[in-house]
Amino acid sequence: MSAAGYWNVPGYAVVRELGAGGGGRVVLALHEASGSHVAVKYLSDALRAEPGFLERFRQEARLLVELEDPHVVQLYEYVETGHGAAIVMELVNGATLRALLNEHGPTGPEAALAVLKGSLLGLSAAHESGVVHRDYKPENVLVQGDGTSKLADFGVAVRAEGPTSPAGTPPYMAPEQWIGLAPSPASDVYAATVVFFECLTGHRPYRADDGAALRHQHQTAAIPLDEVPEPVRGLVERGLAKDPALRPASAAVLVADLDEVATAAYGADWEERGRRKLAALAAALAAAFPLNRQEPAEFSTSLARTVLRPFRRTRVRLVAGAALLVLAGGGVSAYALGAAGSGGSASHAAAPPTSPAVSPAVSPAVSPAVSPATPSATATPQQSPPDSPSAPASPARSEAAAPPSPPPAHSPSPSPSHPKPSPATKVLAAQVGGLSLPAGARTSPAVGHGTVTVTTSGTAKVTLTVRFTVNGAVRATETLTLKGATRYTQAVSHDLGARPCSGTWGITASTDPGSGAHAGTAAVPACPTAVTGLDVTALTVTGAKTAAATVRVTADGPGLVRLIGEFSAPNGTTGRQDVGLSGKTSYTRTLSFAFPQRVCGQKVAFTASTDPAAPGGAVTRSVAVDCPAAVTSVTVKRLARTGTAATATVAVVTANAKQVRLTLTWLLAGKAAGTRTVTLSGKTSYTVTQTFTYPRLPCGTAWGVRAATVPAAPGGASTLTKKTAACGTTALDTNPRLFHDFSTLRLRRH
Repeated sequence: MSAAGYWNVPGYAVVRELGAGGGGRVVLALHEASGSHVAVKYLSDALRAEPGFLERFRQEARLLVELEDPHVVQLYEYVETGHGAAIVMELVNGATLRALLNEHGPTGPEAALAVLKGSLLGLSAAHESGVVHRDYKPENVLVQGDGTSKLADFGVAVRAEGPTSPAGTPPYMAPEQWIGLAPSPASDVYAATVVFFECLTGHRPYRADDGAALRHQHQTAAIPLDEVPEPVRGLVERGLAKDPALRPASAAVLVADLDEVATAAYGADWEERGRRKLAALAAALAAAFPLNRQEPAEFSTSLARTVLRPFRRTRVRLVAGAALLVLAGGGVSAYALGAAGSGGSASHAAAPPTSPAVSPAVSPAVSPAVSPATPSATATPQQSPPDSPSAPASPARSEAAAPPSPPPAHSPSPSPSHPKPSPATKVLAAQVGGLSLPAGARTSPAVGHGTVTVTTSGTAKVTLTVRFTVNGAVRATETLTLKGATRYTQAVSHDLGARPCSGTWGITASTDPGSGAHAGTAAVPACPTAVTGLDVTALTVTGAKTAAATVRVTADGPGLVRLIGEFSAPNGTTGRQDVGLSGKTSYTRTLSFAFPQRVCGQKVAFTASTDPAAPGGAVTRSVAVDCPAAVTSVTVKRLARTGTAATATVAVVTANAKQVRLTLTWLLAGKAAGTRTVTLSGKTSYTVTQTFTYPRLPCGTAWGVRAATVPAAPGGASTLTKKTAACGTTALDTNPRLFHDFSTLRLRRH
């Protein structure tokens, strides 16, 4: 153990800590044997003790071992003992792309293309190894002093198309990642294009404080192409396509696309100029490079990766700008943290919870302390401090003045005494805030919540009127009585009726005595898309093996809908397809599956379902597969003749006992001399012998037979030919009568 109480990897001397986070710490260390500087990433003891986290740390090491590429931070060693676990990796003496953007803002198109290409080459190496990064963002792109870039942090990377749970940083997550579809290289391409957009403009294409709104933007909002330079708009449009199938299929494809676009727009030397610009931007941060810093880092580096863990109350220190996904009740809530130490504040991006029972009337936060005879609901005031000159003597005190003091006893003729009238109460200020409208479906209750704060000059009664509006139209009005204090903070809520799905809603407060109208407005959380119809319009099976189903889906909005199709046969074979649909309200998709074997005589079924579910649930359709006749092979086994009479024997093998036709074409000098057709059925193997008599068979001429079937065999027809004896050798070959006479002649001579 080190003097600081930490376990350190043997053979490495710690120089300084580079950062610390919820996942552990990263240190700059010196390899004692070689004198080389390295970065060592230690898994925290708390996470090491939790089930699954140590295995995830090992998985990150395994992925880095496989990615030997100059554009990926290299792994030197993975060490695990009873004292701890650590990854020893390449030290990149540079700054994160996030630091460059924070310092300088937009990089310019050539520098943006250069930094994108460098890190994409590392991402391409990952894709070629079957790995999806899932967390491409500026914090994980490291820019070195010479302007080159490397990709870092494979902490949430997974095998492509493998089982997974939702993970990533919400502002960079592709539409399909929000619903937990299997990750693909196209998901990384989407995130890389978001980063490219940020380098070009200084901000991300989609920005929202609410997690549901951010999800809706990624899934349905138009791409703000007018904000990026015209030459690269096509590159951005393809990379940010809602449908993964419309994006470049991998980082390698995006790099090729990028090179072509950049060369056409900025010339052949664009990359050199872009790197020079990046080097200049990085130079301004050189003092903060790991090898240049003189003091320990106050905050964590990009190497201290975001940790996904079950949500519980715990203090976790995360890298500035990082994000934490919390899986709760099957959904994904996003928590975004501002930049530590730079004035940013942590903000919860998920919608606040809704009370299970909300009164349709404006409800006071606390029961009022008034006489039972008071007819109107009165809010409990927020009392002034005890030493405040305006503090009332009692919260239940009547607003009438105190009775006059009796006259002095020595007064012979006391005069009537009257209290001094109090000045009229005025409303000094009113403020509306704390607006929240929980996200939900169109049929969910739309209960708006807010807070109204009123400050007055006295404790007399003030009437507060609260109006709830949606897109400027008043949906409800409530009246509330305040008295007994000089400052009131009133929580108000009301059911807004039909659930709005766009625009704004707000609360307007007015008082009597008046101080004008005071309003607060907020964006309406987008309604999640609901499936309104699902139908399987066609199901076919071609060649008794390939099934295809046509599915029609309708929705009430353009948000992402997950279509799941499953093919099945009685022999137990199943095939499943997941498709993400977005950008429209009506879709027609054809899903297909090839069974490993023909499913003759069986009933193939297809079930379609959606997420969110269709009103009627899943839809199933089936079709009986009646296999047509099929020929496995046709072969001419034997060919012989006696004089001009030829005999052929043909073997036919079929896939079933259905009827097939066998046609024999007799050939002479390559042309058809005659045909014979035979119908076969009832078996799967046949041997057919046929005879044909040629009118004549000249010497030196090719003759034979071609056997073909309907339906055709996989190898086509089978042909076998022979040739008669050459002319001048003997005429006996073509005339059996001459052969007989010659034999007789020879016998007579002997």
